[in-house]
Amino acid sequence: MQLRKYQKDVVDAIGNDNAIIKMPTGSGKTFVAAEFMRRRKEYDEGKLKLETRRRAALFLVPACDLVAQQKKALKAWIKDCDVAEYMGGISSPTTRFDVLVSTPQAFLTLQQTEVNNLFTWPNYWLCVFDEVHHVLKQHPYRIIAHSIKEWNEQNQERSIQTIGLSASLTYAFGPKEVQSALRSLCYDLSITKMISPTQEELISGGYIPNDGNIETIQKPWQVPDGVVPEDERKPHLVHQTFIERIHNNSITPFALKVYKVVRAIENEIENECKARTETFESPLGNKKLNSWEDYAHRMKNDAVIGSSMQILFQFLEVWYVALRIVVQSWEEEQQLVWLWLIFHDGLHKHGWYSPRLEDCLDRISRLCDRNELKSEKLESLKRTLAEKRKLKGVSFRCIVFVKQRIAAYILAKHLNSDTTCKDYGMRAGFVAARKSKITPSIKVTPGDASRCIEQFRSGDINILVATAVIEEGFDVPEANVVISYDHLKDTVELAQRFGRARQTTSSLTLMSERRDRPLSALRDVKRQQDSIIKDFDPSKSENFARQQQSLKDRHRAAFSLLSDTVRCESSPLEVLNMYAAKTKAVAKTEYIEAGSDKIFRCKISFSNLLLTIEGKGEGNTKKQSQHQAAASILIQMRERGRKEYGL
Repeated sequence: MQLRKYQKDVVDAIGNDNAIIKMPTGSGKTFVAAEFMRRRKEYDEGKLKLETRRRAALFLVPACDLVAQQKKALKAWIKDCDVAEYMGGISSPTTRFDVLVSTPQAFLTLQQTEVNNLFTWPNYWLCVFDEVHHVLKQHPYRIIAHSIKEWNEQNQERSIQTIGLSASLTYAFGPKEVQSALRSLCYDLSITKMISPTQEELISGGYIPNDGNIETIQKPWQVPDGVVPEDERKPHLVHQTFIERIHNNSITPFALKVYKVVRAIENEIENECKARTETFESPLGNKKLNSWEDYAHRMKNDAVIGSSMQILFQFLEVWYVALRIVVQSWEEEQQLVWLWLIFHDGLHKHGWYSPRLEDCLDRISRLCDRNELKSEKLESLKRTLAEKRKLKGVSFRCIVFVKQRIAAYILAKHLNSDTTCKDYGMRAGFVAARKSKITPSIKVTPGDASRCIEQFRSGDINILVATAVIEEGFDVPEANVVISYDHLKDTVELAQRFGRARQTTSSLTLMSERRDRPLSALRDVKRQQDSIIKDFDPSKSENFARQQQSLKDRHRAAFSLLSDTVRCESSPLEVLNMYAAKTKAVAKTEYIEAGSDKIFRCKISFSNLLLTIEGKGEGNTKKQSQHQAAASILIQMRERGRKEYGL
């Protein structure tokens, strides 16, 4: 297999620079990194001493399911290359390797806990960040990036080269925001070069971009009257908004009926508890929506098998999930709620239910009998699938992207049970992140996503209903239809979702658009990003100075946290993490270890563009040593703030 011309040009351009490489999904970013490593390996074997060339490359991927895939690709490209892998749940490598493919958090854990020096920085010459746009806030990618930066500053002769790969470099929206995000990315990774093939270079090299052929379904979907208006939807206030709408009697009739069923079941449980001199406290006040069903699930498992209490808690778990879907969808997704209830016997009535609960269940059932819950959007999805199935024939392979895991699960089950879909030979599966859960009773095992994708490749299923888990890196070249059921929120989703369909005759459909971020606006941001990359000079001093000033302002604004000495002494680790978030810093635990005296010793580093501070602590427990180390950093920063800012 040979590189395309644009891929070769990118490899040639990297040189000794710390580089960010922006290339479309499916254009061969992994091959570029693999070829760069192959050339270095050949050079080392021909020119360098054995002890020098034993330094390895670290290839970081953001998801466990990508580890084996990227290991296979690198091993196939680089001849006689020892490629090791590591992620949570498997044993760490014990012998030397040429390349280590790992998830970032797993690698950080190795560095902090393993006595084996295979995972310390002196053993690496290169770190590749696949999907480099994750280098932000407290993500493990950014912690590793700052750790490499610190190593390089102190060990220039054995510095580690950095390469970042992505189809889109930032989630930011808006000119200033994009500029700022790219500036921060370049600082965190010490980037000295940004490389991105032009559209003309991609096409002449054999890559055919098809994101210009996205079909949008223009008509706005009919939604239930009275749902939360789009301009009032603030995700972090979703629970508060719903509770306020209940108190104001402004929720939709369907949402109110679902809520009343939940309250009626809770009332049944309260009555049962009174008879047993037990207590029940509704979890609906908890802002974490899935904690409702978690609570019901625990209580169900604690109850006597087959008892009325166990039946009620099992029923309540189903209805808590239904209410969660109502709240998460801002009261829009009525048919999804109905389908969930049908699939899980949510309308089944026991003869001993109270008249109140039976009446509430009947009111929900009558809505469906009058066909009032049918979703225009869902019906359009099925029509679109049927059209694409007829067009593509037996080669039809479709990925339907949705936001929520529960939606992926319900839609897949519905498509498999729908008569029309079955008549057209549609067979659906759903993909969510490994070790995640749909509900407490429906879990995703580590092999589920991989198994489902293999079935998709073989044709056993021809529709994948998926969350963002397969947007990044998953190799599914068989896909020739991509449908985004929900709106796109940024250019990362635009690049990655529709990049999954790489065939020149692929069909791309967007079923929803945000009013403030329509497809046209996202394309404008993508063009702006390309323009910035073309002209971007990471070394410009004015950019550095501007970012420094911005961080100084952040430190001043966050100083009130340090001024609260009582809180700093009682919860130093919590305060440190809050301060790090407000000042765009990385707070990293370098090590926690117990000595022969059974005393735990801890070192924490705090770093951003302005400063790097270390704190050490010790104690009888890990937590005590962490708290002491965090407190040490807080004291140092408080003194620094008083001296530099006069605070």
